[in-house]
Amino acid sequence: MTRSRSKLITCGLLLAAVSLCGSRLLLNADKPQALAEILPRIQPTPANKALKTFRLLNGFRLELLASEPLVTDPVAMQYDENGKAYVVEMSDYPYTGTDKDVAWQEQTSLPIGRVRTLEDTDGDGRFDKSVIFAEDLSWPTGIAFWKGGVFVTATPDVWYLKDTDGDGKADVRRKVFTGFRKFNVQAVMNNLAWGLDHKIYAAGSSNGGNIRPGDEPSAQPIPLRRNDFRLDPVNDAFEVISGGARFGNSFDDFGNRFICNIRNPAQHIVLQRRYLERNPFLAVQQAVNDAAIAGDAIEVFRISPPEPWRVINAGRLAADTNRKSPRSESVATGFVTSSSGITIYRGAAYPEEFYGNAFIAEVAGNLVMHYRLNEAGPTFIAERANQDVEFLASTDNWFRPVNFVNAPDGTLHVLDMYRETIEHPWSIPDDIKAHLDLESGRDRGRIYRLAPPKYPPGHDVNRRPQLGTATTTQLVAELENPNSWWRETAHRLIFERQDRAAIDPLRNTLKESEKPLARLHALWSLNGLETLTDDDITQGLTDASPRVREQAVLLAENRLKTSPKLLTQVLAVADDDDARVRFQTALSLGEAETNPHIIVALERIARRDVEDPWTRAAVLSSLSGQENTVLVDLLGDSDFATGNGAPLIAQLAEIIGARNRPEEVRRLLAALSQETGSAADSVSLNTVTSLGSGLKRARAGLGDYRKDKNEPASELIARLFDDAEKIAILDDATVEQRIQAVRLLGYGDFEQVKLVLEQLIDPRQPLSLQMAAVQTLSGFVDPQITGILLERFKQLTPSVRNEVVGALSSRSERIGPLLDALEQGHIPLAQIPPIRRGLLLRNRDAEIKARAEKLFANDKPSPRNEVIAAYQTALSLPADSKRGEAVFRGQCTTCHRLGDQGHDVGMNLATIKNRTAGEILVHVLDPNREVSPNFLDYIVVTDDGRTTTGIIANETATSITLRRAEGQQETILRQNIDEITSSGVSLMPEGLEKKISPQQMADLLEFLVGLPKK
Repeated sequence: MTRSRSKLITCGLLLAAVSLCGSRLLLNADKPQALAEILPRIQPTPANKALKTFRLLNGFRLELLASEPLVTDPVAMQYDENGKAYVVEMSDYPYTGTDKDVAWQEQTSLPIGRVRTLEDTDGDGRFDKSVIFAEDLSWPTGIAFWKGGVFVTATPDVWYLKDTDGDGKADVRRKVFTGFRKFNVQAVMNNLAWGLDHKIYAAGSSNGGNIRPGDEPSAQPIPLRRNDFRLDPVNDAFEVISGGARFGNSFDDFGNRFICNIRNPAQHIVLQRRYLERNPFLAVQQAVNDAAIAGDAIEVFRISPPEPWRVINAGRLAADTNRKSPRSESVATGFVTSSSGITIYRGAAYPEEFYGNAFIAEVAGNLVMHYRLNEAGPTFIAERANQDVEFLASTDNWFRPVNFVNAPDGTLHVLDMYRETIEHPWSIPDDIKAHLDLESGRDRGRIYRLAPPKYPPGHDVNRRPQLGTATTTQLVAELENPNSWWRETAHRLIFERQDRAAIDPLRNTLKESEKPLARLHALWSLNGLETLTDDDITQGLTDASPRVREQAVLLAENRLKTSPKLLTQVLAVADDDDARVRFQTALSLGEAETNPHIIVALERIARRDVEDPWTRAAVLSSLSGQENTVLVDLLGDSDFATGNGAPLIAQLAEIIGARNRPEEVRRLLAALSQETGSAADSVSLNTVTSLGSGLKRARAGLGDYRKDKNEPASELIARLFDDAEKIAILDDATVEQRIQAVRLLGYGDFEQVKLVLEQLIDPRQPLSLQMAAVQTLSGFVDPQITGILLERFKQLTPSVRNEVVGALSSRSERIGPLLDALEQGHIPLAQIPPIRRGLLLRNRDAEIKARAEKLFANDKPSPRNEVIAAYQTALSLPADSKRGEAVFRGQCTTCHRLGDQGHDVGMNLATIKNRTAGEILVHVLDPNREVSPNFLDYIVVTDDGRTTTGIIANETATSITLRRAEGQQETILRQNIDEITSSGVSLMPEGLEKKISPQQMADLLEFLVGLPKK
């Protein structure tokens, strides 16, 4: 028998044993002692035996550098210029005593976090000296050096700490910023990292806050929501930037920044917030790209058995009717639930193929994932380096890798928090949590070196840095070092010292170095010394390396308004062969004073990269105010306008409409009127529909230009609307053509289009067309709409009924008739989804609120514990998978995707492959028991009085995108939002028991549980 097969059998037996315990527990659910008996504590592995628990690929190995008591709870670490390690210890994770465990409230845990220094004094490659540098820190998670001290993120504050008397302990303690929200311990700011631009970047996560300088409590706060931030160490300037995930923040060599979320292993920041803010009319759905596959169905291959409590929880949830906790890392095994600490390896100790790869911790799974990053236009695609096996995994449940460091020795150092349980306390039901010690391991922690099979010739892994005493010339020479730590530490020190003696060596490096990275650092270092000349930038713009050219464009950005020579050279790289250079050029040209040459260059980039949505967004962000010129020119190219240029033309037209400058609208319409040929009408339809959408956002309309016969385009608009009325009801047209026609009618005159739209709200019409007709009607503000929708309600199918209810409840003037219909029984009370019901019950109008309270008093969903108890019979009834598939299609596919069925709105149901029938039953009947923040329903009130709801699928500096049932999405400009609030409940409503019987539930469970595991 092979070792791997033996291991699988052992793990299988353990799982079987735990499952038996879970069954036993269900039989004794009312006996608290039963849970204590079958939840054994997991014993830690002594540090001197830990190496035997690891399995690594490619001949790599771990070497223990430090363990308790030298270090405890390490979550972040950096090496100073002399090789001393500064370790951030989050000892207050997850709380300081169970009395501090209060869910969904501001947290009051005691500040017991620390920063510790570690040294190797005897040169054996292991730390042997440990000193507490600073203590009494709250939730410390990040560190960055500056002028002999360190910035430390410690929610709710950012501190600057420094030892000035040489005792190894910080005696300077300055609060730089405060106001970060102390709420979710897993959603705190973290991982400070120096950028090439001499700013310090941080992952802001999602707790948010209102940020003020630490010494100015009355200062105007800077709101931080789900964003990252950067600070200037020279003047303490604070800037909100794109981002907002969980724990992780890493740069590659060329300034590309990567973050990770719990189920998003590798995210690349593509569009910077400052660029998007230039054009408030540009609706960009996202600024961050999921470079790796994201979601609930990312498989991982752990070799440690699932903790007994986790497996038991899956079986226990069916009987647990009291606890409501957010859904978090609740899958027992097999899927990514806790991506953490993404780090791009940039040392010289590993084989060449590992350079630039991403290493990501999966904390709950006791393993480390390995991804290769491949360029894909302006962004990246991350692919697993190994299939069906992890690069690094441990059999020890206590192994909790949370972060990594590119170390001076050219390797990655792995930070192991080493905890018995790592889960968020809000994620574990109270009765099970009572038998767990979530603070177990606070006195432990390990740091490892991830060593290669062999080091390159001449590589000295124990070389001790002494850059603190290096001359400026020596620091410049280190910019050639193949190890990123040496390059970047020298880069920082050159900036700190501001020594003019660095200027000539830096220029020599820029001119003579054969290494692109050295030339790149030289450019930025000259900029940091405020001695970068236009000639230096010119040299960068013509560099052989596209990555140096890209950074030179960025460095030229602030000079484009004052240096015609540089502007001319940047315009030239609009035709660069490299996609990233063109992308940065498109962004940077927006910082120049607009002139015809810039517009032409941007148009060239747009044409060449029209299929890339990121580059389109870059061009559009820079065109602010000049969209008309480009659009009119593009319309003259019929092949482009009818081909892959159609999406760009639609975006340009929508921006022109949203800006609502009549002279621009007239010029565009006049240009369309002059177009002839077979393709002219399709181009005009696409353009005018998008123009109408933008005008509507500005609370204007196409009707003004249609009614005025003196308008040059009135005839064109009239013809397009006449054609749209015919196409919308033409059975021979495709559904897509008919829907586009319906969309255009929504920007016309209500009286002229209402008869057509009424005809389409008919069950004999295609479902998507009916939905489009309801949505289009709903967009008008006319008292007749309510009657039209109510009159047809009874003949409509469930999906269309839901859309009608949404339309009726979206505007205040329609709510009264909706309540009338509910009171008269014309619309069943069950048709009103929970979130809409809640809005009615909380309505600001006292009369509406009172009517709603009376209506829904006797129709509240039954208590969830009673429903779950009543449906326990579904777990034992004979069941049929085929019947269950039919139930799934009828009840679940509006919001859930499974394989090629359904819509990707709620969580991906692939995760249920590892859940028990009892657990699925609980989540189906009590969807608010564990709600991930990603699937909370939000309520948005727009500036035209409309109320809409959905989960926030994406958000940027200028817009948010809501996603609703049936996969419908709506992007709303922030300037059109009057109010946005979270409902606090899941998108999935309670009350499914009113739609399916226990037998149907049994069939549904049989279908879901019986799905193949892979």
